[in-house]
Amino acid sequence: MKSNPVVCQFSEYFLDFRESLIENLLLVCNAIIISRSTNLSVMKDYLPQLLENEQTVSCSHYKRLIRFFNISDSANSQLIDCILGMIYKTFSGSVKYLILDGTQWKRGKKCVHLLTLCIVYHGIAIPIYWHQLNKKGGHSSEEDRQKLFTEACERYQLSGKILLADREFIGEKWLSFLVNKKIDFIIRMSRTCYKKPISESLGFVYSKLEKMALKAKKTKKSIIKQFQMKGNTYSVVIVKNDKDDPSEPLVYFISTLQNKTEILDGYRIRWQIEICFKHLKTNGFHLEDLNFSKDSKICLMVALVVMAYVLSIQHGLENKVEKKKIYKNKPSRLAVSYFRQGLSIIKAKIWSLKRFIGVLNDIFQNADQGKLLYVQ
Repeated sequence: MKSNPVVCQFSEYFLDFRESLIENLLLVCNAIIISRSTNLSVMKDYLPQLLENEQTVSCSHYKRLIRFFNISDSANSQLIDCILGMIYKTFSGSVKYLILDGTQWKRGKKCVHLLTLCIVYHGIAIPIYWHQLNKKGGHSSEEDRQKLFTEACERYQLSGKILLADREFIGEKWLSFLVNKKIDFIIRMSRTCYKKPISESLGFVYSKLEKMALKAKKTKKSIIKQFQMKGNTYSVVIVKNDKDDPSEPLVYFISTLQNKTEILDGYRIRWQIEICFKHLKTNGFHLEDLNFSKDSKICLMVALVVMAYVLSIQHGLENKVEKKKIYKNKPSRLAVSYFRQGLSIIKAKIWSLKRFIGVLNDIFQNADQGKLLYVQ
């Protein structure tokens, strides 16, 4: 087969794959951005434009997309690794925070439950690893999280980072696992979590801490105490709920950090993963519309959507407009997110596959070649 010099420039990231598959991978990502959809029936209608070929019938384009996703499970996993390796080489600089959360939806009879690990890059949550748990509702188990982190640590340098997570992500074995991996954490917890070890460590009843926090005159005033559990030292932070909720007057955190300001300010960043999920789904590429039931195909589509998301973020950061909305009782925020800014810019540039590959080539030529946290 005659080599395609346009596609060939990306072969270094996909050494074990044919050029035709690499071209289809780039085509699918291009179609995701242009169509803002993960449904193959929608995406196929954009392929004549992207390929600059109006002669091929629609069903042929659909079959082309189907064939791309019909690769073996082992090749699928390897391809996802290659996609991650390529897109994160466009980042540079240091990362302080990680965020862990899950997002769920149902498509027909298929339940999708993505346990997702993000980095916080320029204040934006960006997925770097995920597992499809194949669970009907409910939460991830401690074993689920440990498996995800064990695999992620083989690819990324995560020690020394600070993990942010919500109340779902507690458990003594899980916390010990993070300590052993040298990953700090700030995790919100329920009122009833770890009352016994906290009381035993402090030498007085847990309710005394709650009374101290409730007596604080200012909302941002908080109580912090260190305690021992299974040989590890943790901090418990109790703060008045700034939402003034009678059913939940106090908010509780457990952390390996010892500075309460760092703990409270750090946890506020956790919300960025909710914004990320919104951009991957209803406010961006409509990830919930994917029409696959096989887990390996779902994970490959997620990787391509993350690639589209990262490219949009990169364009948004390079061409950012800082116009903000001002609120009376809330912090100001961007009127248009960097993602939406970048998505508008890149969509205008990549109306064909050749143009898309040209944009990618410019990005990788100017990249600082992956000095972020990627492990070779």
